[in-house]
Amino acid sequence: MEIIDSHTHWGPSVTMGIEVTTTELLRQAEQSGVGKIVIFPFPSQALADQAINAQVLAEANREHAFIPYYYIPEDLRPIPREKGFYGGKWHWTRGVQDASSNYQVLNDPRLRGFIEESEAINLPIIFEEELAFTDTFVGMTKTMKIIIPHLGLLGGNPLDFLAVFKKREHVYFDTALAGQETIVRFIKDIGAERVLFGSDIPFGTMKNELNKVLSLPIRDADKELILSKNVKRLIGFD
Repeated sequence: MEIIDSHTHWGPSVTMGIEVTTTELLRQAEQSGVGKIVIFPFPSQALADQAINAQVLAEANREHAFIPYYYIPEDLRPIPREKGFYGGKWHWTRGVQDASSNYQVLNDPRLRGFIEESEAINLPIIFEEELAFTDTFVGMTKTMKIIIPHLGLLGGNPLDFLAVFKKREHVYFDTALAGQETIVRFIKDIGAERVLFGSDIPFGTMKNELNKVLSLPIRDADKELILSKNVKRLIGFD
């Protein structure tokens, strides 16, 4: 069964004083049977030095197991066309990371242009904000492929996220750090077609997060969707 980890960090972190290396990601992938790995920079590093996006792309060009995602900067520049990125990462833009959204961003006149350009590019964006912020943002979009990490765990109650976005078919969720019972609830309510496997290295390990999905009481066909087919469809990966 092909496996793609759709959520990992790569490179140094300014605030945490750690670095996730290529060697470490490949070690965990080999240990777990993961074939491809989505990588993006730590938020703190991306905010401190926007050159990290280019470094992520260069590393993916050297290591073909990597699928590079672009960190969306605070000035709301969209994913650069024809650079080789397969998606983007939006993380508490101008807010308190992992804690509080900045609702003024929703009034930024550049936001409409960002959304229109992102929908034209048609690549997925891992989007992490509070539930109310996310709801307003999604309401401004039409076709943008939005992936909410951790089933919404860091932005509120996952079941609240599920209720709000259940019928919005262009909104997806990843499993990183979520509990099995909650993952099963999402699969039951929105289908395996809208759930992606992710580990959130270094905050989770590939092996442990993968085992949670592999041991779910669901059909193998649904596991294949979660483990690789969904993300491949979203990024247009051949």
